[in-house]
Amino acid sequence: MRLSQLFGRTLRKPPADASTPGLGLAVRAGVIRPVEPGRYACLPLGWRAIRRADALVRAAVEDLGGQEMWWPPGRDGLKAVVELARREVHSYRDLPRLVYRVGAEERHGRLGKGLLAALPPWGMEAYSLHADGADLDGLYARVVEAWEGIASRCGLEWVWAEAGLGEVEESAMLIPHPAGEDRLVRCPGCGYAATADTASFRLPSVDRAATEPLRPVPTPGCATIADVAAYVGVATSQTLKAVFYAWERADREPTLVFVVVRGDLEVSEAKLRAVLGEGTLHPASDGLIRAAGAEPGYASPVGLDVRSDLEGEGVLVVGDRSIEVGANFVAGANREGYHLTGVNYPRDFAVTLLADVAQVQPGHLCPRCGEGLEMEAAVEVGRCGKWGTGPAERAEAGFVDREGRQRPLVMGAYGFAVSRLVAVALEAHHDEDGLVWPPAVAPFDAHLVSLARSDEERAVAERIYGGLQAHGLEALYDDRSESAGVKFADADLIGCPVRLTVSRRSLKQGGVEVKARWTEDRAVVPEEGLVERVRDLLDSWAGL
Repeated sequence: MRLSQLFGRTLRKPPADASTPGLGLAVRAGVIRPVEPGRYACLPLGWRAIRRADALVRAAVEDLGGQEMWWPPGRDGLKAVVELARREVHSYRDLPRLVYRVGAEERHGRLGKGLLAALPPWGMEAYSLHADGADLDGLYARVVEAWEGIASRCGLEWVWAEAGLGEVEESAMLIPHPAGEDRLVRCPGCGYAATADTASFRLPSVDRAATEPLRPVPTPGCATIADVAAYVGVATSQTLKAVFYAWERADREPTLVFVVVRGDLEVSEAKLRAVLGEGTLHPASDGLIRAAGAEPGYASPVGLDVRSDLEGEGVLVVGDRSIEVGANFVAGANREGYHLTGVNYPRDFAVTLLADVAQVQPGHLCPRCGEGLEMEAAVEVGRCGKWGTGPAERAEAGFVDREGRQRPLVMGAYGFAVSRLVAVALEAHHDEDGLVWPPAVAPFDAHLVSLARSDEERAVAERIYGGLQAHGLEALYDDRSESAGVKFADADLIGCPVRLTVSRRSLKQGGVEVKARWTEDRAVVPEEGLVERVRDLLDSWAGL
């Protein structure tokens, strides 16, 4: 690509609203451009990078025997593949299979900052079908190795974190970075690592005090747990918090879900969804809460008709395990302006389910060794999950084994966030002069700068440009009539891995000046050895 023909131009100053260095440099380098507040377009440089990352992930999956196909994007990729497997897989001879889709993803939840929010959501999802768990384990290990190889080629350090809930064994590949939209929980003592949405923690042991009788107390103007605790004169850990959701499932009326958790904790919706099963959760309306006999702002399960199972009659109450750690709590009286003291579980109220649904916080105790947990921002770029036979059993998707028995399929699920890989690579790799592209995802392998003054020198630059292309090296050729200072500044700003300079001085010294973007070292290389030298530099990338 000739720079004189490239759509987009470099800018000398970053945009005023650039939230991270990577975002500011990407805008200046012509990788992306804002089209309206908070929304960006990928210019050719940016889209080429995403396509190269796309090709990297595709190649990794194809090497594992993956077959590309398409299904509608969204959250139902697993259901689509299970349904197709139910129709297409009949015998053990049809197994194993690995299918994948690459394309636009729907944005959900937190987006992160900088380039993580600016680049278009583009990723890969894949599903594997197996006859048994041992075969799934073998592929799972190979996918993990493939994802690690991709991150390594981009000079990124990763952490595999537990991300599964319920019966699903799942791990997320997280890149620690302050711009990240995810939260990585780690124990500095034993190395336990998990995503914040799924991490478990150990509740501190407390001495069980003698139970006190229930007693209503007025709590006027107490709008929050902190207000109630301060008014009554107890710690927030001595209170019980009520959190309400509307649980929506297909062909059913919304069900009120009443979650009761210790007052110093928050509810993890991811854990709660795993406990409940299929369906979606939304904040419950005051009308739905009052219809159950509870009073918004002053609610507790005390005195309510609590159902005994998920589909029974009465109020569906999910109690976090923290309600068992402590005694004589302060909880709502289901009467405006009043709370109860001396509330104890299970003496004073029942729950439908007792489970771990609390959100981890920094300082909570590690579930393995008891040391305080730490939390940091991170970017999830990969995920691997062992889903077992559950999805297939629910859809009645199976196969006939060697002995003629009907068995359910064993399934794995995998994902890789292509555009987030590019985003975190640029947020991690840059300097004061510009971007520093990892070769694996760089829009071009080399940036050829021509400082030719004569037709003969220009002919050499043209020949080198053609020679690079002929040997499979993609080059951005700066053929503009700009000063050397402008061209070098643009080369550093755009940040292609290798800069090649053709000038009168370099030709007198015997060839082309070659410099890797991540070092100040430079050397003049004869034209006949140029391709090999560029490839050596690309292979030598080790990040910054």
